Amino acid sequence: MLKNYLSSTLRHLLKNRSYAILNTLGLSVGLACFTLIGLWVIDELSYDRFHEKSDRIYRVSATFSSESDDMQQAVTPTPLRKALVSDLPEVEAAVILDNNDAIVQRGEKQLMEDYLLMTEPAFFDLFSFRLISGDKKTALRDPYSVILSEQMARRYFGEEDPVGQQLVLYLQDPEGKGKAYTVTGIIEDCPANTHFKYQALISFSTHEANNPTDPRGYDWYNNGYYTYILLREGASSSSLEAKLPQLIEKYMGKQNREWKIEYAYFLQPLIDIHLHSKLKYEIQETSSLTYVIVFATIGCLVLLLACINYVNMATAFASRRLKEVGIRKAMGAFRGQLIGQYLAESCWITLASLLLAFVWIEWARTLFESIAGRPVTGLYEPGTLFVLIALTCLVGILSGSYPAIMLSSLHPSRMHNDNLLRETGGGWLRKSLVTVQFVVTLLLVAGVFVVQRQLHYMQNRELGFDQEGLLMMGVNGSREVIDNYAAFANEVKLIPGIGGVARSNSMLAGGLGNSVATMVDASGKDRDATVYRLRTDFDYLNAYGMKLAAGRFFDQTNAADSMGGFVVNEALIRFFGYTMPEEALGRKFVFQGREGKVIGVVRDFHYHSLQYRIEPTCLYLLRQNFSQIGVQLEGNVSVLRTRVEEVWKKHFPNTLLDSSFADEALNRQYASEQRLSTLVLVFSGLSLVIACLGLFALVSFAVECRTKEIGIRKVLGASVRSIVALLTKEFAMLILAASLVALPAGYYFLNQWLAGFAYHMELDPMLFILATLTVVLVAGATVSARSAKAASANPVKALRNE
Repeated sequence: MLKNYLSSTLRHLLKNRSYAILNTLGLSVGLACFTLIGLWVIDELSYDRFHEKSDRIYRVSATFSSESDDMQQAVTPTPLRKALVSDLPEVEAAVILDNNDAIVQRGEKQLMEDYLLMTEPAFFDLFSFRLISGDKKTALRDPYSVILSEQMARRYFGEEDPVGQQLVLYLQDPEGKGKAYTVTGIIEDCPANTHFKYQALISFSTHEANNPTDPRGYDWYNNGYYTYILLREGASSSSLEAKLPQLIEKYMGKQNREWKIEYAYFLQPLIDIHLHSKLKYEIQETSSLTYVIVFATIGCLVLLLACINYVNMATAFASRRLKEVGIRKAMGAFRGQLIGQYLAESCWITLASLLLAFVWIEWARTLFESIAGRPVTGLYEPGTLFVLIALTCLVGILSGSYPAIMLSSLHPSRMHNDNLLRETGGGWLRKSLVTVQFVVTLLLVAGVFVVQRQLHYMQNRELGFDQEGLLMMGVNGSREVIDNYAAFANEVKLIPGIGGVARSNSMLAGGLGNSVATMVDASGKDRDATVYRLRTDFDYLNAYGMKLAAGRFFDQTNAADSMGGFVVNEALIRFFGYTMPEEALGRKFVFQGREGKVIGVVRDFHYHSLQYRIEPTCLYLLRQNFSQIGVQLEGNVSVLRTRVEEVWKKHFPNTLLDSSFADEALNRQYASEQRLSTLVLVFSGLSLVIACLGLFALVSFAVECRTKEIGIRKVLGASVRSIVALLTKEFAMLILAASLVALPAGYYFLNQWLAGFAYHMELDPMLFILATLTVVLVAGATVSARSAKAASANPVKALRNE
């Protein structure tokens, strides 16, 4: 019987090639999209679940509150992890992580390496990363010990055994000349589905050796590290969390009351961090459960659109099989046999579509991986294949059910009824399904326009400084650069087209550090505030193109500026109640034990993504060390960059040049939004194509139903244009109905998405009108093309059976 069904299917498909090609293409694209998105979603949900003790591992994060600020941050102080183990019996082990980048050198080979994690031997008590060689208990015990990943070991040692050998790292290096680190082990390459990555693990005892404990207890306020704990078997995270306020009171209570600040620690389950954490100072970029839900929904909707197409096309072309059905039933075929045949045909087509879907997946795999930022994994695993085959068969059964049941229910005597095609068309269902398709498509197209406009807004908003042509050069602790900077800067300034050269302790991307400051407010009272800090030199304002709102910038001839001069931003003076910038000049300002006065007010500038508002910020002069050199290039950027790099190599021959443009770093802050925009663009385009295929099916069915009517109208003198307009009118109404549902829903959801940004574009109704016009034009072209073909046909052929 299956052989008979298969041969019947092949005959039907060969006879209706256009139907077979369109149906298979549409369904295969839907299956390919669903599979790629599904694998991406599964990967997102799998983060950190491979650790054997993942259900007992938590990260300790903090809520900080002051008069000016209330924020949650992922970073905590170094003494916390020891106090957790010693004071709280629920904690079995705790470990600290510190994420770094640094120059790594072996012989003449120097490279800039990211993801260098400083940590402790307890790292292996919590996490299930496999140590290939070395001793878990001792490999991270001694200062200046390093465990390399397999990839990093090959990069520096090739096929040699690196254990026992040394690498020079410009990290925890007081002299700034590089320190020799001993390789004590090899660890497996970091899996992709973990919320923090590593290229190497470095002993945290290295940091402790260079940074002795502060006897005043101020270490508890040095929040720059990540603390993870392992709960004992059976311990309750909620009961542990309830004890944390007592811990804070014990070690920080006195200073908190004195400084009028509050800290509260809370626990984050390890497996929740990747999708549920959006704290300040995350260890590495996190994702969002919202985006996972959005893409999972898009994947299901694209597959739904393809299934709708199948139903529409199968029904539209079912009319060509009415005589076949009549003959089969007259010859004694049972209804169940007919249903089985047509469902089998549907499943054969869907399975063929699945095979083609794998072709599309392999063809688009590289592109999808580059957009998503990770490899596609698990595609050919037995579990994945079983699910896809089962899902495909289910799609075939559900998609083919309506045509199969509808055709098999007809009585043979009615097979030649002229009105039968209309009666069996399922007009209301067909039109409803097409309307649903265009609701989905309009939502996606509107989403593309809004996301793209917001990205453009973020990337082109005035940031308060001139990021165009601003070349940032990392110092990476090199004493050679720090000691010889003056000669380098003087020579660079002589190059025509250089707008300025300046030093600072931070790049203006990703946020700044903060501390508590005291200032006299507009009412004359001392008031505390959380203030973000930026250490600069005298040339910073000009090099970065910042503007003063009042006062002056630092003056090299004024010794008082080095001792206690502060330049603050407009956000700070607003917080302290001043209405005019000039009112803040000369006011006492105390920051990190440094007492001085406000000498200038700079216009607000962004140093974080536009998801965060501009906070009160102060600038003060560097003492000696610095981490960034900014060079403003005005003119031919590529030529000027080459000239600057030549000067760097002349003055710093032993230091690797680590440079990038500021706008590149700023745009990296919006990587997740850029991925969202690209993926929505791709899938909205595919949904529009699939929706138009469904519309083509609906128009084809309408043409078949009205073939004789069209012929009569042409004989009576109707023009092609009028017939096209007649056929197009009802489909235009479907798109209008879809827009009445999609546009209000799209406005609401996109407005909610924009609310996640402290600075965002205004949601312009014209974007939704443009989205509607785009869909109308593409759909109109589809309808017109099919209608015009029908209207241009010879009416004699349409009426020859009359």
